[in-house]
Amino acid sequence: MLESYFIIAYFFMIVAFQSIIGVGVLVLGTPFLLILKFNLVEIFFILLPISIITSLSNLIIINYSNKSLKKSTYKEFKKFFKICIPSIFLGLILLKIFENFINFKFLVSFVIIFSVLLVLLKDKIKYKINFFRISILSVVGLVHGLTNSGGTLMSLALTANNDNEYARLNTTFFYLVLAVFQYLLTVIIFFEKFTFLDDVKIFFVLIIGILAGNLLYYYLKSEIYKIIVNSLAIISAIILLTS
Repeated sequence: MLESYFIIAYFFMIVAFQSIIGVGVLVLGTPFLLILKFNLVEIFFILLPISIITSLSNLIIINYSNKSLKKSTYKEFKKFFKICIPSIFLGLILLKIFENFINFKFLVSFVIIFSVLLVLLKDKIKYKINFFRISILSVVGLVHGLTNSGGTLMSLALTANNDNEYARLNTTFFYLVLAVFQYLLTVIIFFEKFTFLDDVKIFFVLIIGILAGNLLYYYLKSEIYKIIVNSLAIISAIILLTS
């Protein structure tokens, strides 16, 4: 399924990016696989396990390497669970109903472009943090369940007014929770299409990508990688629209 060396190299890159800034596998992997003619449900079953393993590994590394880091992230879990998880379920139900009627290339492209523009303009947008975060998290669940591309919006909501270390922990933890619940709900709702990701090369690439990403995080500014991820997301969206 994923035998091309180019695809393997791309997966290494997006795993490394997610290890550095908290997102990357779903945001960049979804449009990439759509370009390669995979359908959206297939993409869910490929990318979600990769995202889960990446985020879980990074969460362990972050907690082990920085034990003094503020852990108030976990106290916000209850709020996240109440707001975002039901929205994911709704998004997946909409996907189940309208799977054959929606142009996902267009929809995913629109979500990515809108999300990146919102991130770029966040300093110019006047908003109350609490209202903004709650509103965005509810939208994130719906968008993520329907398109697999809500990660950029989520990182915007969770990193507002946080330093880089805390923002990375914040995004990694909630992205892990998001992917786990989305994967479980996808298996239940699309059980007839379930496929298990068992490509050994992908898991080898996962390990190397996670280690490389965590190593690079301490030597290079994560802001550089955010710019790269946003740029690649926009390019992917444009290619999707013109393919």
